[in-house]
Amino acid sequence: MTSSPAAVVVSAPSKDKATDRDQEYFEQALTQHLDWFAERGRPIRFWWRDDDAVSPTPELDELIGFSERFDVPLSLAVIPKFATETLAQRLTSTHTVQVLHHGWQHKNYQDKSRGEKASEFGWRRTALEMEKELLEGKEVLQSLFAERYVPLFVPPWNRIAPRAVQLLQQQGDYGLSAFTWINHFRLPRLQSHVDIIKWKKNERFIGWNAARKRLDLQLCRRQTNASEPIGLLTHHLDHGEGCSEFLEAFFKITSAHPAAVWLSSQELLEEAKRDFSQSSGQV
Repeated sequence: MTSSPAAVVVSAPSKDKATDRDQEYFEQALTQHLDWFAERGRPIRFWWRDDDAVSPTPELDELIGFSERFDVPLSLAVIPKFATETLAQRLTSTHTVQVLHHGWQHKNYQDKSRGEKASEFGWRRTALEMEKELLEGKEVLQSLFAERYVPLFVPPWNRIAPRAVQLLQQQGDYGLSAFTWINHFRLPRLQSHVDIIKWKKNERFIGWNAARKRLDLQLCRRQTNASEPIGLLTHHLDHGEGCSEFLEAFFKITSAHPAAVWLSSQELLEEAKRDFSQSSGQV
């Protein structure tokens, strides 16, 4: 009687090995995209926005470290009501960080019980209320951060009502930064496109595969519209496992590649204002 052959047991790859493999795929795909632009002599432009800053934290220090190490401009969307003098002092020693206007106190005024999406400058508020907070927020940020302040308004939760946009228009010098496809307001815009946080069911890194797919979409779009900068969006207070590793790998590749150009929000806002004036016939 012959014995049956022993079953072959194939071990599943460990989580670390799977993550390493996914990171390798991400880096290869990103490099291939950038090579495509380099071969055609077409630069691809990036900018970086980090939301919800109010005071120095170890997480924020890490981002500032990345910014300085890779010479990548960092735009901090600061919440005016809670902004601290210690944050202003921390930024005095940096040369790559600018400050954006992030609402007033990051408070939701919409009715969640009715299924309304969160917004601080939404349709449930009066123009008078919002105008007061816009003016106070601008004054706070200009006082604390002086020349680092850039008049680019970042609405909390990336949502803003037309009434609030009209108030920004009345200020004269503001641009608007929200997220991805929102582009119908008559205001100079600088959008973010790739958010590295997965917000539903506990905040965490979206993962290498999701990051690869999101950047793949944006880089493919730039093959026909290379002038629009790709906006990287981070939230330092919500970063967990994987976020730091992603940022280091992403900055390492893009800061060294000849096709990739990192620009500051100030530079891009000035350009957006010129383009807006031309398209509006105000030249």
